[in-house]
Formats: sequence, structure tokens, C-alpha cells
Amino acid sequence: MGFYWYQSDPDLLEAEQMAMGKYFPSFKLYKLEDGSGRLYWRGKVQPTGKGGMVWDLMLIYKNTHPQAEEGMYGGSIQILPVKPRLVDIAKTLPIKPEKGLGLGLPHIYRDNFGRNEEYFICTADPKYFKASQTRSTSAASSLSWACKWIMLCEMWINGEVSDEVAIEGVY
Repeated sequence: MGFYWYQSDPDLLEAEQMAMGKYFPSFKLYKLEDGSGRLYWRGKVQPTGKGGMVWDLMLIYKNTHPQAEEGMYGGSIQILPVKPRLVDIAKTLPIKPEKGLGLGLPHIYRDNFGRNEEYFICTADPKYFKASQTRSTSAASSLSWACKWIMLCEMWINGEVSDEVAIEGVY
């Protein structure tokens, strides 16, 4: 039995690789070089199509995958925009602290990553996160939710959807 989730459950790792290969074949699997043993996928998406931003993303597994900490947004897979960085996007926006938006952007959260604090796309409300013997939230499903978030965020930045739609996520 291995120490890391992918060593102790090689079938889950294989299922993750198959799902990513089927739905997001341009993403590649790597291991962080920080000694944590954490795996991550890296690749680019352009969910809004031609004219939209190209997002370079890291999908980072927590060592607890497929389990998530109680009440933790994002589940056991964190979506880190490498480029554009969320803090850089936020600098171009009017901050709306009265709306309770982190950095002025909806549905993001802050967490430590290495020695830095980073902002991640929130892809899973804890009440919807799935983890059981037969199924769990995967990198492919998390990336699908991130693409939905990116589309909504870009539409919100461009004034195509209201603050309420962006904040509530009802679309």
C-alpha cells in the first residue's frame, strides 16, 4: 500500500487519466517538484472560443484526493490559473467589496500554494463534492466546472451578465 492516493489506489489514477485523455487530451500530468508528492495536470483552454482569453491552468490534486476537507471549497482538486492570474484580472476591475467578492471576482478562494498564497477558481461547493467507494469528483469534472466559471467570468467582465448572475451563479 502506497503513501499517496495514486499509489494506494492505482485504479483511481487510471480512471483520472482516462477521463482527462478523453475530454481534455491536451492536458499533461506532472508531479510538483516541491517534495509534496502532489500530482497536477497542466494545459490551456479557451472556453469562450475565438476572441476569448486563453487560460493556462494547473489542476492540482490534494494528497487527500478523492476526499476533501470538511467545508473546503474546490474539493480535493484545486484549479490555479497560471496565466492570466486572478490577481492580475482583478487589477483591471472595479473592486466591489460591498458584494463580498474576493479580489472583486466571484467564486474564487485563497489558499497556500508552496510558499505563496494564491487565488483558485472555486469549482465545487462542499455540499456537491462527491467522494465515495464508487465515484468521486475528478480532474475532468473539476476542469469542466472551471471552464463554465471562465465563461461566466468573461461574460461578467464584458458586461454581458449582471453582478447577480455572476455572484449567484444561476445561469
